[in-house]
Amino acid sequence: MNKRFMAIVLTVLMVAGLISGCAGNTSQNDNLSPEERTIRLRVNDSIPSLDWEQSTSLRAVKVWHQMFEGLYGMDEAKGGYYKELAKEVSLSDNQKEYTITLQDGVKFQNGEVMKASDVVFSYERAMKNPRFNYVTSMIEDVAEINDNTVKITLKTPFSAIDHTFFSIKISSEKEVLEQGDKFGTIPHKAGTGPYYVTEYNVATDIKLNAFEDYWRGAPAIKKIEYRVISDDAAAVIAFENHELDYLEDAPLTDWESLVKASGENHSLTKGNDVLFLGVNYLSPTNNNILANDKVRQAIFYAVNKKDMNSAACNGYGVETPYYMPPEYVATSPKDGFETYEYNPEKAKLLLAEAGYPDGVDVGTILTYGAGTGDKAKMAQVLQANLADVGITAAVSVMESAVVLPKLYDQDYDICIYADSNNFDFNNIRQMVHSESVGMYIVKYKDGPFNWKRLEELVDLGVSTSNVEERVGYYRELWSITMDSATLLPCLSKPVPTVWASNLEIGTPVPSFYKIRTFSWK
Repeated sequence: MNKRFMAIVLTVLMVAGLISGCAGNTSQNDNLSPEERTIRLRVNDSIPSLDWEQSTSLRAVKVWHQMFEGLYGMDEAKGGYYKELAKEVSLSDNQKEYTITLQDGVKFQNGEVMKASDVVFSYERAMKNPRFNYVTSMIEDVAEINDNTVKITLKTPFSAIDHTFFSIKISSEKEVLEQGDKFGTIPHKAGTGPYYVTEYNVATDIKLNAFEDYWRGAPAIKKIEYRVISDDAAAVIAFENHELDYLEDAPLTDWESLVKASGENHSLTKGNDVLFLGVNYLSPTNNNILANDKVRQAIFYAVNKKDMNSAACNGYGVETPYYMPPEYVATSPKDGFETYEYNPEKAKLLLAEAGYPDGVDVGTILTYGAGTGDKAKMAQVLQANLADVGITAAVSVMESAVVLPKLYDQDYDICIYADSNNFDFNNIRQMVHSESVGMYIVKYKDGPFNWKRLEELVDLGVSTSNVEERVGYYRELWSITMDSATLLPCLSKPVPTVWASNLEIGTPVPSFYKIRTFSWK
């Protein structure tokens, strides 16, 4: 009798264990009310600060996008900018003075009402930051007219000002000044956005709560948790185990299994982002080998974008010669510039003409992100492509917090990086204009290229609102850039996104998703 009883107990325990094991594959949200649920998202690298001014990294911008707002917002689903904190905008006849009336009753998360003085403070703060020169250098003055009105005066007409109004986020002057040097390192309530940070661990996670007094109305989803998961395989497992509710920029190598795990909740959206190869002609490596025009050209002709697409995007990407995708950007030139189509024989010939018929060492290909990520895979393909034509290069993959400062300081030989997420070709200002210190990865000023004409064309490109004229200026600008053999667009990367069955996200977008528009089913 005792033996039988013990057998029954053991059987019950085994069944309970099996049930418990299955429960580990269900979301912790399933047994909670919508108000109690936490939406869990992945970031593939640490967020270095809670201050939107401290980085232009897209992964950070996506997080800050939930906390801060600008005078303008971005609606990628409809293809452009819209008034956000700005209620009305009028432009003077000389096209230089923007008088902006602010939305009524907007509050910061700390409870303070947003005033024109906060807008002036935020713009003046950004104008002192070299990182934002590319979106502020055209501003002459920002002045408070009254509590609800601001006047922004430009030095010259600037047709791409919409992106400035989007990029500069409005912060609470009181909150920023009270936190002082700690601002960005600890949770704050300095934004007007629908969420504020409650917990911040730079290495592991960021937690946010809904701002119930948000000026558009309290968001449906009340809690957010961003988890730092650098390894792509770990992110896939986390989604399949229901430990993540929304996984955007998902690993394309695992796309089929993610589609299966997500059911109908998946999207493969063409991204407004391009993966580039950059060459630092100022590198001192191997007796300034990369200052040789023919060596750089040989590198470009050695690039097999098809192989890069297969390795980095599982074939889902688009091989591109464009700085920005023309279907997203009306001012993007489509022709009239060198494209460096894959030609290994020409690469070998150029190397021989440069004096290196037996090959040459060009240093290190530097990139950032996960060791199994798209940029790392591109770097490995590039290494193999170069080897095929006799060029030797090592590969180094590190965290973006380490790599990006090196790129901005021109402390590298060759790099793989991503850029864009903009709807105006003027975005190239940050890559080619000397005013964009801390943004460009190739320093053209005082170099052997026609850099003065480059900068003149940048300014001409925003001097008119006529699209054909602007494309003409940008065609010449991009032709000079491509002739320099320093920046090579490689792939337009798609944005693969999967989400939980109990989550409603609306229309998927390439970059700037808004959790305030999400809801639980």
